Amino acid sequence: MAMELGTVLYTSQPTPAPKGGRVMAEAANRGWILPFAPGQYIYTTPWASLFRVFQERIVSRAVRLLGFEEWVFPRLIPTQALDSFQLTQYTPELLLKVPDSPNRILDPVQCVSFYHHLRGSNIDPARLPLKIVEALGGWTWRNETPDRLDGPYRAKEFARVEHVYVGTPDQVRTARRQVTAALTGLLTELGLGWQVVVGSGCMDIPSVIAARQAARSPDDIPVQDIEVPIRGALAVPPPSAERLNGKHDVYENGQLVSTPNSSFYLDTDELCGCSVEGDHLVASFAVTASDGGQLWSGCCGIGLNRLVVGFLYQHGFDSGSWPAWVGEKWAAPHRD
Repeated sequence: MAMELGTVLYTSQPTPAPKGGRVMAEAANRGWILPFAPGQYIYTTPWASLFRVFQERIVSRAVRLLGFEEWVFPRLIPTQALDSFQLTQYTPELLLKVPDSPNRILDPVQCVSFYHHLRGSNIDPARLPLKIVEALGGWTWRNETPDRLDGPYRAKEFARVEHVYVGTPDQVRTARRQVTAALTGLLTELGLGWQVVVGSGCMDIPSVIAARQAARSPDDIPVQDIEVPIRGALAVPPPSAERLNGKHDVYENGQLVSTPNSSFYLDTDELCGCSVEGDHLVASFAVTASDGGQLWSGCCGIGLNRLVVGFLYQHGFDSGSWPAWVGEKWAAPHRD
């Protein structure tokens, strides 16, 4: 089973084609988003309310259905933590330093503080798995270059719901499957097509690359990206047909079952990445199990503004055409 980047592992393609058009331009014309600075926006009530509907739904599912605890993480991160996470080694260009605090950097991935908190811990296996969901700590920051900025889809400051989990290899793999199922289930409730593909993550770490190359099943893949139709909503053109060259097969239980519709595949892009990191992060932060057992970790962060863009691209701006439960919750802040 080939596990090249972009290989589709699972897919769900609804019949209706997206009808929202160029969401960025329409949202700006309606005043739902207001440009502030390159890579930064003010989000007014209609956008913020939709953002909140999705945020609360995702966190609630993680806590009520999957047994996650909700925490709040700091966003001003010591360079020691970023060194251990290997961000300073593999993606230094993405880091935004704080001028008055040279030993602090604005968090680019949202879960670094969790690992720094665990540094040197010797964890009782009875506490495992640790499963934390976080959404309230504020923006995540990346020093995206001007040519990559594209409205709220790719900005310098953005918000996600982050799931992070630590446990035995089986527990970590199970946690990822649970989170992926919960998120794709939500996308189906929202009437969005989606696919889970082989991803690369935010860093090309040799151990992660090696794990992907050695993978023989979806569970073995270190990074799985959940994608939705969204390219048509953006100002930049969609990726070329080269994306289809041998990387669009769909596998289930290790068996090739179909190839997705090429127009759907070319219109999708990443909404979130769900990882099984193996032991490289727990080892880097010297986190161990008190019984000497093997520990792994992983995370899954879903971009909330990306979800809003994908939703509006699918359904348009008329709340009457949205799934009823979304329209009802969205309208509540506007009622007298």
